[in-house]
Amino acid sequence: MPKIKLGGQAIEFRLRESKRAKRLSIRFIPQSGFEVVYPMGKTKSEALAFLEEQERWVLKTWSEAQAEANNLTRGRHYVDGVELPYFGKSITFRLRASGEKADYKYSEDQLELTLPNRFHADQRLIRNIVEDFYRLQAKRYLPARTWELAQLYGFHYNRVRIKNQKTRWGSCSAKRNINLNLRLMMAPDGAIDYVIIHELCHLRELNHSPAFWTLVEAYCPDFLRWKDWFKQYGPSLIL
Repeated sequence: MPKIKLGGQAIEFRLRESKRAKRLSIRFIPQSGFEVVYPMGKTKSEALAFLEEQERWVLKTWSEAQAEANNLTRGRHYVDGVELPYFGKSITFRLRASGEKADYKYSEDQLELTLPNRFHADQRLIRNIVEDFYRLQAKRYLPARTWELAQLYGFHYNRVRIKNQKTRWGSCSAKRNINLNLRLMMAPDGAIDYVIIHELCHLRELNHSPAFWTLVEAYCPDFLRWKDWFKQYGPSLIL
């Protein structure tokens, strides 16, 4: 597959002519790279020029894909006594060996996981159970908080979905569905509110234009603080 150098990075791409295409478009395909589709009547040179014009988006998308690939190869190591982030604070993880089945219980400052002896060192199993804990807390809190903020500021959305996204804290679809990352439960409540408001504002502005950020600031005046917080601490909010 050919490569193009953008921003000092060698980016894989391919050009594809399409009879059905009405205009130039570009998409990212995991494991394959970028595909530029051009309609009949356009040339490969024009398609390549279009790719170069989209350099900022291409580099951002490529960087996110690299980060996601890295996230798949790393994760938190779970041992008895390790501290876990929860609502911007720390709770103590306790690992116990007893019983015939895996189970956990949560108290105000502690998450206790009980595993049969034969699974006591199974990090993948432990991680899956811890993910279940965060997912349950997210399902209890995030949809309700989204509804509260939407009612407060006059937004109307379709539904809220909870996901474990690798690189996005939230997203908003053209169908007015809001997706929120279960790992938001690791962040402070102010940071959570910022992400929810960010996605609610996309219901009115499906872009990141100056008008969008003006809208975000109207409902979250300290959004820059939380935007910077995610840049600094977001990479550490892993399972």
